[in-house]
Amino acid sequence: MADVLIAGAGPAGASLAIMLGRAGLSVELYDARTFPREKPCGEGIMPAGVAVLGRLGLLDAVGGTRVLGVRYHGWGLAAESRFPPIDGAPATMLAQRRLRLDAALVTAARATPGVRVFEDAAVEGAVVERGRAVGLRVGGDLRRAGLVVGADGLGSRVRRSLGLDARARASSAARVGLRAHFRLAAGQIAPDHVEIFVAGKYEIYVAPLPEREVLVAALSGSSALGGQARGTMARWIAETPRLAALLDGAERLTDVAGRAPVTGRARAGFAPGAVLLGDAARATDPLTAGGLCHALVTAERLAAIVPRALGQGEADAALRRFDRDRRRLLRAPALLTDGLLALVRRPALARATLRLMRASPRVMQGLLGVAAGI
Repeated sequence: MADVLIAGAGPAGASLAIMLGRAGLSVELYDARTFPREKPCGEGIMPAGVAVLGRLGLLDAVGGTRVLGVRYHGWGLAAESRFPPIDGAPATMLAQRRLRLDAALVTAARATPGVRVFEDAAVEGAVVERGRAVGLRVGGDLRRAGLVVGADGLGSRVRRSLGLDARARASSAARVGLRAHFRLAAGQIAPDHVEIFVAGKYEIYVAPLPEREVLVAALSGSSALGGQARGTMARWIAETPRLAALLDGAERLTDVAGRAPVTGRARAGFAPGAVLLGDAARATDPLTAGGLCHALVTAERLAAIVPRALGQGEADAALRRFDRDRRRLLRAPALLTDGLLALVRRPALARATLRLMRASPRVMQGLLGVAAGI
């Protein structure tokens, strides 16, 4: 019997396993896939998440490209800002393939004393006895622990088995995401900012990766796809002259992959004996690129309370406080994301907002600081 069982070895689950193992707990980490593995993602870690990786001592293992800020393009206008400084030092975002980020975290978890990693091990759900989660069902077997963590993504089986699914909002369910990777042609210079191109029916997000690679990700309503994903992505790139010029002569490294829906939430982030983490608890729209950062930051906060809570037999009260504090922490980024989504659907208002951000750099940097977790 382990102290903690974690379903899902993505950034939320793997980083939590590392922290709890270092705190002296016994942890079992399960994932249905084997690593390294591809996963559609925006692949940008905002500065607050980068700071967590730094405290874990894993920045070198993760690698990636340091990004100075964000540049928006739309309706003939552009507005850009760097991230606000942290304690007087420049803050940067980290862009890295999920293929490499996840592999680095799982490798670190496997090397952590007290942590056992099980790949190709699909979790069927949490097991509840007398109203309390007591373990996970994995391959038909019951694994017991003092705490169950569901970090198994948007389609979380742990969340469903605990009865914590919330009804999806129709407007959120309609959003879909696409992504592909390219290696730039010789002589092309990758941007030093994340480039976001806003059009009437879609947004395109471009992040510079190591070795002259770039991620191109697109978000839209499902009705805007109009056919196969590859053809739709190619058409949107062609409709974006600045991006088309950047990708002229580029080699496509991965096929276009998609994700739908891109948002989801639990009606509550905990239950007796169990807690949800990362996208299993709440996934906001990727437009503001907060998902990886939120996963790492909340994993660190959860790891700070679990050892004492388990030792003193106060886990449920501690998890309730954690979920309340998490909601408060993520409220401002969620409101910012909702506001930007409302703007991009109203071209006249979006253009006026871009003009405001160009005229008031401090306003834009302040908003960027909210998205960055600073």
